[in-house]
Amino acid sequence: MNPVRYEKIKAKQVLNPVKTPAMPFEHSINPYRGCQHGCSFCYARAMHAFLGLNGDDTFQTNILMKENAPEALREQLRKAARSRKGLAGIGRIAIGTATDPYQQAEGRAKLTRGCLEVLTEYPVPLTITTRSPLILRDLDLLWKLPVYAVNISLNTLNRTTWRNFEPGAPSPTKRLETVRALTDAGIPSGIFMAPMLPYITDGRDELEELIAAAAEHGARFVMASYLRLSASDVKVWFFETIRRHYPQLVGKYAGLYASSAYAPREYRDPVRRYVDELLERYGLRDMDEEEETPRPGERAAAGAAASGRSSGKPLEIAWEPPAGSACGGCAAAGAGAVASAGAVASTGAAADGGFTGTAGDSASRRGFAGGSRTARQGAETPGAAQAGAAAAGTAAAEAGMPAKAGTPLALEPDSPPAQLVFSF
Repeated sequence: MNPVRYEKIKAKQVLNPVKTPAMPFEHSINPYRGCQHGCSFCYARAMHAFLGLNGDDTFQTNILMKENAPEALREQLRKAARSRKGLAGIGRIAIGTATDPYQQAEGRAKLTRGCLEVLTEYPVPLTITTRSPLILRDLDLLWKLPVYAVNISLNTLNRTTWRNFEPGAPSPTKRLETVRALTDAGIPSGIFMAPMLPYITDGRDELEELIAAAAEHGARFVMASYLRLSASDVKVWFFETIRRHYPQLVGKYAGLYASSAYAPREYRDPVRRYVDELLERYGLRDMDEEEETPRPGERAAAGAAASGRSSGKPLEIAWEPPAGSACGGCAAAGAGAVASAGAVASTGAAADGGFTGTAGDSASRRGFAGGSRTARQGAETPGAAQAGAAAAGTAAAEAGMPAKAGTPLALEPDSPPAQLVFSF
């Protein structure tokens, strides 16, 4: 891997309005651009292209740090507090809609922590999305804030799949432990099971294993969302990952994503129903189910509550792919569609054989996947996936100059080795 360089930039604003109606928040904060976790499916790769950078490995190795993020946030909140609507006009803030606010750089830069410190002065309901146990460092601040939820992104417990798609992210085990620690501390937390990857992480057994683990570790909710490939930069990089690690699936993915950013509903909907049943079985709620934002003083009592499992009978669902379909439940793609996607997937796209599994993956994988709940069925876009589009609109408001490379930055525990360059 190329050396990772962190570059300082000045942001004109950090609190960015989110205009997408379906999003459950009105503003977002992203202290970093680019992410060393390097998830191959990350929609934020497209934002690097918006800034004139590449969405390939550059996304993982060229990290832009908004060094003035806390100061910019304080100024924006100060003005908002003096406005006619006051802080109520801000609505809910989401931290980490584009890149992980607790990626490795945060260990030293502490930009996310700085923003949380500002928010203790101007309390506004907020959510945080991350893959990192580094968030536990900031429990002292989280206790003081009206945190609606901490969302731990986790789409598989399979270590091989994790390494293939999230080379720089903390392990699934660490993320589950983080959910438990947050819950025990009285911070409402749960799992963003996103993105679900067709034929790889959406097997019947694997889904239940993950949801059961979420319940066991005290998660209060699980939100499931399917893979979205809406930008060419993201699509090219993701297909390269599939070609490298799952060449037998290139043709299947070409068929699924040839004409849309989303897998067909006939592929997604059956497993969405199955996921809903699993959530009911294990006593978990979906993120669509709203609840009152907790006040900081109520955390201790909330943390003592156990999520538990329901005592109902085990589910027995007869599973049959839709009649006349190909690739285990998705609509058969015509030769033209596969050829179109082949421009992204490169050679070998016609190989549409059955998935036999690789080391560590379920050999009994079923070709089914989930769409939206009944409340979301009218929307083409899965809820969490829209965060990328919402965050992308803020890039034009930010500018800055890169800093020179400096001293090495140590990786957080349980991350793969990488060569880092850091500067302050």
